[in-house]
Amino acid sequence: MKIESVAVHACRLPPSSPWEDATNKVQGLEIIFTEIRTDNGLAGFGISYTVDIGGTAIKALIEDYLAALVIGMDPLDYERIWNKLNRQSRRLGLGVNSMAIAAVDIAIWDLIGKHHGQPLHKLLGGARDAIPAYISEINLRTDDTVEDLLQRVDGYIAEGYRTVKIKIGREEIEDDIERIVKVKERLGRGGKLLVDLNQKWSAAEALVRGPRLDPLGLGWIEEPMLYQDIAGHAALRRAMRTPIALGESLYSRQQFLEYLKADAVDIVQADVAFVGGITEWHKIAHLANAFGRPVAPHYMMEMSLPLLCGVQNAYMLENVIGGSLTELGLIEMPIVIKDAIGVPVDRPGHGIVPDWAAIKAHELTPGRVRAGFSGGSK
Repeated sequence: MKIESVAVHACRLPPSSPWEDATNKVQGLEIIFTEIRTDNGLAGFGISYTVDIGGTAIKALIEDYLAALVIGMDPLDYERIWNKLNRQSRRLGLGVNSMAIAAVDIAIWDLIGKHHGQPLHKLLGGARDAIPAYISEINLRTDDTVEDLLQRVDGYIAEGYRTVKIKIGREEIEDDIERIVKVKERLGRGGKLLVDLNQKWSAAEALVRGPRLDPLGLGWIEEPMLYQDIAGHAALRRAMRTPIALGESLYSRQQFLEYLKADAVDIVQADVAFVGGITEWHKIAHLANAFGRPVAPHYMMEMSLPLLCGVQNAYMLENVIGGSLTELGLIEMPIVIKDAIGVPVDRPGHGIVPDWAAIKAHELTPGRVRAGFSGGSK
């Protein structure tokens, strides 16, 4: 079996529900799909994405450079393919290159599953048949009241969710504490609340504000400060009892290793699209397991679901309001969470089938970006 062709498609569209956190107001999600075909008629589909910026660069990197490197290779040689792409693109640094590799690597694993007639979670170890999910909202608008938040939480509870993640990072910590206390009351006994700062605090602010959240019984505090600050996270972890979750802004297992060696993280949130695909994500999951840390991948619900069901140290699946491929209308066969439990599909490969007509309707082009991009960072 040999790879004959690599096609790349990209689209840009807003989340189906508006996204705003402490550091960014999202204009658009840019999602890159690859279609890799082999000489025996199989087709594998890969996915990567960015938030607001960089989708055209990822598409061009695959089309102009990476695609030619894999033509003629056997997709079963996934390690050889991944290492070849990584060696050729590493001078770009970390970020765009790993996000581009991911779109190829995920398609390769889809092909492997189809070749063997097995779903992805079985190929990765088949550790479980289902995984608990939490609801994750991205809503920290200035006009969002506590009453608005509680009304949404009531809806999540009605859908079966007992674990909820909300954004914090108001200018006054008392405002964050008020929202946390009220949501905790609403969730009641057995409920769990997670909070996400999106790197809002400085290291000094984190050491002052973080311990104030300890008495509130949070499940975790996510990305409290800049992702590069390993020492700061280690100091914060020593200063507070609340678990620290992070990883969506890391791009390699070496970066995760440094956090683990520094004892600076409790829950590892590697994003399969950001770390270079399934090949690297699986290694990060096993690395975390060696340090006794669970994994709870960032975003990518449809892809994260089979990944979690393949490994021993899976914690929870993130279901982001307004951001799943199903909610965005970009896949032919919806993949949904029922009663806060994710069950991987039993189709060979990862089971995600792109809706090419919908993707084409939101096509991402350089001209479209130049005409309308203004950025949403605060």
